[in-house]
Parts: sequence; structure tokens; C-alpha cells
Amino acid sequence: MNARQRRLSWPERLLWTADLIAFHVHTWVFTRRLGLLAQGLPALLLAVGFLVLWSGQGDGPDRDLISRYDLAVERAMASDDLVSAKVYVRKLVLLDEPGPRTRYALARLAEHEGDLPRASRLMSDLAPYPGSGYPAAHFWVAQRLLDQQSPRFAGPPAVNQEVIHHLEQSLQSPDNRPLAHPWLAELYLAQGDAEQAAKYLEEAAPQRPELYLQLAEVQLRRQDNVRFQRAAKQALDYFQTRVAADPKDVAARIAWARVCSLDGKLDEAEKILQDGLAMSDDASLRQSLTQVYLAMADRVDGNDLRELGKRLELLGKALRATPDHPEVVNRLAMFVRSSEPLADATRGQLRDLLAQGQSPATVHLLVGATAAADGRWERATLHLEQAYRLNSRLPALLDHLAWALTQGETPELERALRLADEAVKLAADQPEMRATRGRILARLQRWQEALTDLEAVLAGNDEQAELHAVLAEVYTALGDTEMAKRHQTLAGGNSENSKSR
Repeated sequence: MNARQRRLSWPERLLWTADLIAFHVHTWVFTRRLGLLAQGLPALLLAVGFLVLWSGQGDGPDRDLISRYDLAVERAMASDDLVSAKVYVRKLVLLDEPGPRTRYALARLAEHEGDLPRASRLMSDLAPYPGSGYPAAHFWVAQRLLDQQSPRFAGPPAVNQEVIHHLEQSLQSPDNRPLAHPWLAELYLAQGDAEQAAKYLEEAAPQRPELYLQLAEVQLRRQDNVRFQRAAKQALDYFQTRVAADPKDVAARIAWARVCSLDGKLDEAEKILQDGLAMSDDASLRQSLTQVYLAMADRVDGNDLRELGKRLELLGKALRATPDHPEVVNRLAMFVRSSEPLADATRGQLRDLLAQGQSPATVHLLVGATAAADGRWERATLHLEQAYRLNSRLPALLDHLAWALTQGETPELERALRLADEAVKLAADQPEMRATRGRILARLQRWQEALTDLEAVLAGNDEQAELHAVLAEVYTALGDTEMAKRHQTLAGGNSENSKSR
């Protein structure tokens, strides 16, 4: 028998038992009130008798004892009882030196003591890459690698491949599978391997039925309709049951609606979310409802007036659900910025829709934006102001109205700046909002503030020439002629603050 499986001799067992009894008696006595000691003495004497009896069993099952102490270490560390954990690890070293579970326990103890470098070294020895080692250590290393990435499953390919290796090695222990399977699915999806992702989700979903939704999405991506329908049915049953038990379970309601959307049942998805909003005005419910309306709009053929009106109506509903949703704003902007021959026809159709009273806020915004694109500022301001009266929380509207107010014979710069500030607050991730504010600040001769906004959005902006022209003006005012010349050159020699965007 090798060293890691040796059995203790009779003297070793006697000394070990005496040490253990002393430790537990000391811990028990000094953690309880004296008045309660008498009540617990029978149990204590029984436990001592058991340990003494065990000490005489020279051929007792050491492996079972090791497992018990392994569990004791985990429980002690889970409760931050490092004193007990150290004692249990010391016993494991005596019983199992230098076995992998003992080294794993030592690594976990180092982690809990804050010595992460030592813990990492011990775990790396136990979980080689490439190679096979101790499953729990492989899982620990994989989790550490994932925790260091943001987003979690979108790290460099080489790192993700290492994580996959450790997670797959960790599957040798059933305890790791409930988490390892969905993590592997996410990693394989990040690599574009939907087949492997589906495999691991199939393994995990029976124990974690909330994963049937993700499995349905993956099977739809794979265009496997049979497996999609099977996963969707499982997901539908699970989330319906949850909502029936708790109608205010927002996460389950959103997931239920998502399953319906995946299956093309958008009207059902809309009702599910609307019912939820009737009970609680939850932002995540509104976001999901917006996605449903966008999916509905995508189904509509906008080549004729009637259908175009329906699409705009749906986009208007999406805006009311989530006023600052960037995807909705972008969809609307497509009507304005389109360079296709359809654009001219669309502009006429928008005017017809307005005359019919269809989606007035949305249509006024689009008519105003198209007029601004044509340089017809009076008409643009008229329609944008009307849209603002109907819905004052649309970032795209605030942006267009702010710029329109800077044009004409009597520019309203201070009001324009207030509107631009609000647009930036509502849509901080959209650089065009900040670019507009920078232009307005330049018109107000607030040069330093203008510089901050304009330089922040310069890279990747579609209107670089015009922005360079404004920046040339800003640097001239700030006294940096060298930078002014550079921006003027990049602007093509046009240093005037253009009135068009």
C-alpha cells in the first residue's frame, strides 16, 4: 500500500483520537453558556466513546474517514471557520499525504486566507493545461479565468480554449456539471459552435429547466426545427408554471414571452408582457415589449401606404414602451437617411399619414427630420415642436429639435443647449447626441466644453469633415493655432461652423 493510502497504526490512532477529542471538547465548552453544558454532556460522552471505539479498529475504512474530513473542510470554509478548517486539513495531511484532495484542501484554505498566489500555484499543479488532473481543481481554475474576463464569455480565443479544457476535465466529477455544462455552452456559442453548445445544454436542461429557453434559441439558430419545438415546449411549460405560481415573477414572464416570440407567436408575447405591466411598471418588461414591437414591425411590408402606416404605428408603440431605445431610434432614422429611390416616395407617404392622423408623434418627428435634412428649418422646427409636445422623451427628437433651434435668423441657443443636455442624458451611448451638444457649445463660444464633447466623438463619426471644421474654430478661439491648422486641413479647408449636419 502506498503512502497516500496507508492505514494508521494503533499508537498513531490513539494519539490522533486524543488530539481530536481535546480539540472538539475545547471548542464545544468554550462556545456555550455554562448552564447548557450539563444538558449536552450525555451526547459529548457518547461521541467520545465512539471515537475511542473507532481508535481500536486498526483496520477501519480510512477512505471513508478522509471523505468525511474533506466534507468537514468544505463546511468550515463555507462558514469562514478557518480555525476548524486548519485542524481538519491537518488531519487530512496525516491520513492522505500527499493526495490530491488534501492538496486541494490546502489550496482552498490558502484562498480563504487571502493568499491567492499560493492557491493558484497549488491549483495549477492539480489541474495542468493541457492534461488531466483533479476535477475540482480544474473547475476552480476555469472559474478564476472566467471571473477575470469582461464580458465573462467573450475573452480572447486562447483563454476561452483553456477555460473549455478545464471545464471539460471538471466533468469527471458530477458535482461540477450543473454549472460547467451551461458555461461550456456559452463558450462554444462565443466560438460559433452551436452544435457543441446544444450538446451541453441538452445535458444541463433536465436539472436546470430554465436552460430550455437558451437551448431553444440555439436549436433555432441551428435550424433544427424538431429539436427547437421540443425545447420550446419544455421552456413554455416551465415558465408558464412559474408565472401561474407567481404572476409577479418578472423574469419568468419575460422568458415565457421570449419563447412565444421565438415560435412566431408575437401577439401572445405582447399580451403576456402587457399583463405583467398592468401589475408592475417594470423597465425590463418594457424593454422586452419593445423587442416584440420591433419584431412585429419587421414583419410588415412598408412598400405601400397602408403597410407603412402599420410599421410606423408599431415603431411608435416601441418608442412609448422604451423612449430611449437606440434600436428603435435607428429604425426611425432609416426613414430619414435612406438614399434609396424609395426615400422620396416615403416622404410623400409620411405627409399622407400625417393628414390621416396616423402615429402623429412618430410621423411629426420623421417629417421634421426630413425637412431638416433638406435645410428647410422653419418647416422642420414646426413639426419637431409638435412631436415634442406629444412625446418629450425621445432622444432623437431632442437632438433634431436642438439643432433646428440653432438655425434661422433668431437662433435659440440656450434652449437648444438644454434640449441637447437632455438628449445626452437619455442616450449617453449615442455619440451623435454629444456631437450636437458640442456644436451648440461652440456656437455659444463655450470653447473648452465644446472641445471636450467634439473630441470625444470624433473617431468613427460619419461627419468628420464638418467636426474638424468646428474643432478648427474652437482651437483658434483657444489660441492653439497649430491644432487649428491641422483640423482645418482635415476639414478640407472649410473652417466655418457649418449649419448643416
